[in-house]
Amino acid sequence: MKNIHQAIETISICKTKKILPIVCIKFFLVDGFGPDWIIEFINLLLKNFNKRDFKILVDCRKNYGLFINLVQQKIDFLQVNADPNTLSRLNNIANKNKVIVNPKISIINLANIKNIESKIQKIYKV
Repeated sequence: MKNIHQAIETISICKTKKILPIVCIKFFLVDGFGPDWIIEFINLLLKNFNKRDFKILVDCRKNYGLFINLVQQKIDFLQVNADPNTLSRLNNIANKNKVIVNPKISIINLANIKNIESKIQKIYKV
């Protein structure tokens, strides 16, 4: 997503089509703005939608401190790069807080798409 307006538009379209959108936040955004920015982003979305209308996925790469901070904030999905031993420990932390780690999902970048609704219709054939 390029901005909050595009996120709101995408979630609105997906809500009418009965699709659960997952808003992906890339690592460089979180690294630059900090984890508090994600909370404010979610709060802005919650002014227009319910919590069950969308999910959030954040890429943490190898920043385990960020990962633990976001688990405490109960972000829906977290993507993390780790060796198997560390990943096992991080999974234990996430499971206690009902957070899903490294989900197997396909990501569709809608950042440069002008007609989001037609793109979603083509992908899901709704």
